[in-house]
Amino acid sequence: MTDRPIIDLTLWGKSRGLQGRRYPLVCHLLDAAAVMESLWDEYLPPGIRALIIDGLGTSDEHARSLLAYWAGLHDIGKVMACFQAQDAEGFAQLVGYPDGAEEAKGHAFAAHVWLGQALSESGYKTTDRRSPGFRVAQLLGGHHGKFFPYNSGETQAPLECLPALGTGRWEEQRKSMTALVHGLVGSPEPSRKLPSAVASLVCGLVILADWLVSQDVFLRERIASGLPAVGDAECLGKHLSDSRSSALDLLRGAGLGRLTFKPGAFDEDFPFQPNDLQRSISVQLPDLLQGEPGLLLIMAPMGEGKTEAALHAARLMGEAAGTPGMFFGLPTMATSDQMFGRVEEFRSRRAEGADSLTLLHSLAWLNSAYAPDGEVVDVLAGDPIATQWLRGSKRGLLANLAVGTVDQALLAVLRGRHNVLRMLGLAGKVLVIDEVHAYDAYMQGLLARLLIWLGALRVPVVLLSATLPVSVGRRLVAAYLRGAGSRDGQVPEVRYPGWIYASTGSAMSVPVEARVRNLQVETRNVPVQPDGRVGRAEVTKDLLAPLAAEGGCAAVICNTVAEAQRTYLEIKKWLETAGTAPAKTPVLKLLHSRFPARRREEITQEVVGWFGKDAGERRPPAAIVVATQVIEQSLDLDFDVLISDLAPIALLLQRAGRCHRHRVNDCRRPGWADEMRLVVLTPADDAGALVIPRAWPYVYHPALLRRTHTALADLAGREVAIPGDVQELVDQVYDEDFADLTKPLTDDDLERLADEQTKEMYASMAAIPEPRVVRDLSELSNGEIVDEYSTRLGADSGRVVCCHPGPDGSLLLSSGLPLPEQGDGREGRFTKEQVKRIIRETIPVPGMWLRGRSADNDSPPTWRDNPHLRDLVLIRLSSPDEPGLLGDRALRLSEDLGLSEEN
Repeated sequence: MTDRPIIDLTLWGKSRGLQGRRYPLVCHLLDAAAVMESLWDEYLPPGIRALIIDGLGTSDEHARSLLAYWAGLHDIGKVMACFQAQDAEGFAQLVGYPDGAEEAKGHAFAAHVWLGQALSESGYKTTDRRSPGFRVAQLLGGHHGKFFPYNSGETQAPLECLPALGTGRWEEQRKSMTALVHGLVGSPEPSRKLPSAVASLVCGLVILADWLVSQDVFLRERIASGLPAVGDAECLGKHLSDSRSSALDLLRGAGLGRLTFKPGAFDEDFPFQPNDLQRSISVQLPDLLQGEPGLLLIMAPMGEGKTEAALHAARLMGEAAGTPGMFFGLPTMATSDQMFGRVEEFRSRRAEGADSLTLLHSLAWLNSAYAPDGEVVDVLAGDPIATQWLRGSKRGLLANLAVGTVDQALLAVLRGRHNVLRMLGLAGKVLVIDEVHAYDAYMQGLLARLLIWLGALRVPVVLLSATLPVSVGRRLVAAYLRGAGSRDGQVPEVRYPGWIYASTGSAMSVPVEARVRNLQVETRNVPVQPDGRVGRAEVTKDLLAPLAAEGGCAAVICNTVAEAQRTYLEIKKWLETAGTAPAKTPVLKLLHSRFPARRREEITQEVVGWFGKDAGERRPPAAIVVATQVIEQSLDLDFDVLISDLAPIALLLQRAGRCHRHRVNDCRRPGWADEMRLVVLTPADDAGALVIPRAWPYVYHPALLRRTHTALADLAGREVAIPGDVQELVDQVYDEDFADLTKPLTDDDLERLADEQTKEMYASMAAIPEPRVVRDLSELSNGEIVDEYSTRLGADSGRVVCCHPGPDGSLLLSSGLPLPEQGDGREGRFTKEQVKRIIRETIPVPGMWLRGRSADNDSPPTWRDNPHLRDLVLIRLSSPDEPGLLGDRALRLSEDLGLSEEN
């Protein structure tokens, strides 16, 4: 190496945030190589290391050396005049370099173009776009999160295709740096193969290594400790050695490392004995985990401990697969917040090693259990739950433990930037998806594509559902098996309640015993008024009369916020005029999504405290909760009777799961509530025929409402056996394979099927290709129509903030605190506390409400520079008790009703 040209240390790689200093490019490349070695040794779990080794067809040591070499080339495109000129002072110090082309090009694209020929000259195969030489060039060009398409001409003549690269000393330095990095990391022989799935993970690791060594704090520390005086192999070798010594502390400071769990049986994971479902998994699953990783589908009624079963199973599956981390994906932010507490409790008792836990959704930083109030800690400082580094944008899935909305996982298979980094975050974990039945055909399509990728990456998966159609369960399991390489892809028979485990080496279907309950289902017809409103007042009073007289706890669930608000007011008026003694008057609460975030959290915690498993003496003797769908998922509540608007059967069963949920409350139930009872309010005309109110199709497809209505009518007063009847009812409504073939499909059935097929088509367009068919890595970044897609199709909503003038004319939030119009932070920026104060007052509203808004609804201009505030809309109320306008829509805000429209 002594004969190689000396590296020019004036070629800089980093300068921003370094107080006028410049960090030599070659040092940055060697830092990335050193951290890649440390990531391999200390962060990557055994299962992913084995996957990469197998994908490269080599040994552990060689794979480690190859990845370090590749990471050390990621910014080679910065050896280019147009990049170096970005720091005028540094550029002026360069001597002997020819002028570069005037057209500026990004350094990531330059690396993509130049490395193909360079790797080819060092022995890498570059015959086509799947060749390892070009794959490496392409993945390194994608280290900013987006891949560039293959062009064979670039490999053959990069300087002609991209004149901005520069000739002469520019080319000499690129080749010298490449050779030096190669020699210092062990001179690894070229890789002979590089599958697309492995290439995506390697790119994610390169991005991670680059981000870690690009932190200002790290760079300043390296500058302070002394940079190489000469760009020869000896001095730069010492720099690499020093970087290797500091790499482990860098990883630990970021919260990255290896996770393990304490071994043991179910009763060691949890302080109670398992039920039949949990016991069967604990006893039988371990024998199935001897071969390839697989997928576990748990289907059991509400209240059967699926969460604890999933945590225990995920620990077993992660240990067997060498992927001990976990990500819990849930349908909503609210359910994610609820699950976060349960996973944190499990982590605190059972996890060891690098056990950082992140909460991943757009408002996670408002969760006081996850992000307590206080000063922001330094980028490398530790935190009891998660480091500040892991809380940064796009980094949360890199923690070994994470909880969040399912969208966080689905983003890994959407065409767009940094999806490979998300895939890397999932790859070292067991993926647990709760409430699988809660996703529409579009999200199910994305989930199926994700399962194909996870099967290829040997990532264990756990799916949970209480009401999943058999056909959907089969499709999801088959998708995972196809990704894992199963030739026949046969799916075990799905039996309810029970669980199935499927991998390329084994498959088993296990029925289990569950708590047997009989659900008394009755339907009551309610009229639909000329204005489209449902007239449920008289029926509701009749159903609640025993509660008003004798006590008890009831939930009334409406399909829209407006109907829930009207029903709440009707019940409130009835209770006020019913003549009950004050001590016996039922507590009345309203819960829906259209409260300020602060108020909704208060009500949710209050309701959970009253009706949760551990309520005890806090359970009111008489209470009524009026709610929307927010109550049906992942809130552990127990009522004596459930009254619900007609909804798809799966959701009705979910809601019924909040009735007689916990045996501990049986002794407190009144005499009229000795049976588990669901009353379904069915909108009907005078002849008793189903009438679907005009607002309901925006919530549920009419075909599902009609089919549910038919299924309930077929019961003819018969009780529903739980769990015995659940699967048949669900399949009768959702699965066309169970349709009555003697009857033709109705127009709304055909419309629903067409709608689902359309959503599946959009999912296929939005998702990246299956790994086995990826020819060009740019297919993971670039869409056929648009470059970035959404995880939820047609999600049209916005957020508003209500305010009113105070005594001095300044605006106040609904909490009474001043509305921040100017930032109190440095350079006029909004502080975390100011933003938090505003966000806690936000209210979600339909997107159509925001159309036609006026200038009075504009937020302060200072909000536009803050990503959390820029899209918020103001509703200026005349006073706290008076309405305000959103466009021409008059809206009122109150503590008990939330945001409501004026009649």
